[in-house]
Amino acid sequence: MFDRRALPGTLAGALGLGFAIGAIVTREPVLLGIAGVLTVVCVALILMLPDRAPVRYKERMDLQEEADKLARENDQMAARAAKFEAEAIAARQKLATAMLAERSGAIGAETAPPAVTTPAPDEPRSGDDITDPSTGVFTQIFFDASLGKRISAARRGLRPLTVAMVEVVERVGEPDMAHTAPKPVADILVETLREADTVARMDSGVFAVLLEDTPENGAIWTLERIRRRISEDLPGCTVRAGMSCYPAYAFDAAQLVDQSLGALEAAREWRQDRIEVTTSTPED
Repeated sequence: MFDRRALPGTLAGALGLGFAIGAIVTREPVLLGIAGVLTVVCVALILMLPDRAPVRYKERMDLQEEADKLARENDQMAARAAKFEAEAIAARQKLATAMLAERSGAIGAETAPPAVTTPAPDEPRSGDDITDPSTGVFTQIFFDASLGKRISAARRGLRPLTVAMVEVVERVGEPDMAHTAPKPVADILVETLREADTVARMDSGVFAVLLEDTPENGAIWTLERIRRRISEDLPGCTVRAGMSCYPAYAFDAAQLVDQSLGALEAAREWRQDRIEVTTSTPED
């Protein structure tokens, strides 16, 4: 459709073309000069029209607007992720404090002598069964109590969550194969993972890892970073891990744990480092 706002510029261009043809035919320099002036007027009128900026300029502006939009979205996502991680840290600390207070109170009520004394600072706290004394990470008791709450929080926030079971063994494939010393492994896990993530040592000696706001791809990369770090710091050790994700593969805590343990069993069939993802579904 013809834009009427472009009519003056179009007329000036047509007149300029006419004078240019006349100048060529008659070889009159005056006509050629008039044609040049009309051409300049035509270009000026066209450029003055709204929404008639040069195409390259408009493309650059569109790209800049798109980049600004993506930057704003990334900033918003980062802010939401930081808020969710802070909430996860606070919830974990609150649960640990409540569980410790509950156990300390129950044991104290049963065993406290008539004259209550304050324990020395270096004495272990009564009822502290939520922290593994060998590694300083959480125990299976705390992990089991925390997992259900974190799934509920992930469901409310529409966020993914991953559970992984990790073991590090020495002399794999030999009769005397055994878990490596737990403390160095626990230190690597804590140093590699985010503060919002949870590390626990299960009763079997396997380490359970709870990755907050982490889908399958992100969890695989995280476990791969752990594997590389252990390979560098603990040469000769073999890393085997199994993982499952909410809500892709499981909907509740029992499913996540069972599926990740099943994936770990699949990883144990290999004689080298191996990370396995569950093949189960929420309906299994």
